[in-house]
Amino acid sequence: MATELILVRHGHAVRVNGDYVHAPLTQLGQEQAAQTGQYFSEPQNHLDGFYSSPLRRTQETAKIIGEKIGQNPKLRLGVQELRFREMPVLAIFEILSILDPIEDYLDARAGGPIRWPIEGRVSAVLLDVLAKHPNQRVAVIAHSGVISAALSWYLPEKRWRWWRTTVGNCSLTRFSVEGNRAELLALNDIKHLSPVIVTTQPPTKTVEIAKEVHPVEKALVFDKAPDKIKEK
Repeated sequence: MATELILVRHGHAVRVNGDYVHAPLTQLGQEQAAQTGQYFSEPQNHLDGFYSSPLRRTQETAKIIGEKIGQNPKLRLGVQELRFREMPVLAIFEILSILDPIEDYLDARAGGPIRWPIEGRVSAVLLDVLAKHPNQRVAVIAHSGVISAALSWYLPEKRWRWWRTTVGNCSLTRFSVEGNRAELLALNDIKHLSPVIVTTQPPTKTVEIAKEVHPVEKALVFDKAPDKIKEK
């Protein structure tokens, strides 16, 4: 048996005077959350665990979903968006990930405890959540950068792809998890949303910067390891 882990990006939000940390949902984002809640309210999609990042846009998304499914989300520190102070260290670490010893480290710790910018704190929360819900279905309302981090942690051989991926608002990214092994069941699943309300909102500036790290990385190492670049 496996646990189904579902990472849900928050609904469409609007910056307040340029501030995205305290950004509330728009009316569009509220409708996206309501349709997501309706999806999880169906018996075959019942959630055994329901968690949320503490930022405003995720809390508001989780509250609307929770009203539909009759559950209150549990707030978890650690699954909030990439922080500015993490960005310089993440850039250095990601550039170093091309090196064989670092790549071996990432492969060996896929799905397990790891010391790495953002992935370290995200993985710690997800491991705790999974331990509380063996062989169940659990959802975490989070952020684009958190979902990229989770994908990079579970499937490090494609981390360049994951950090360049931006999932849609209220999209579902699903994993089947057994121990430290995870199978990606769905990426950016938006079938539960009406086509007219589907949006893929740009992530925070910090995440946008992170997405630029890997093109730079490719430019730095292509001449030295072209075969490895092509594999990623």
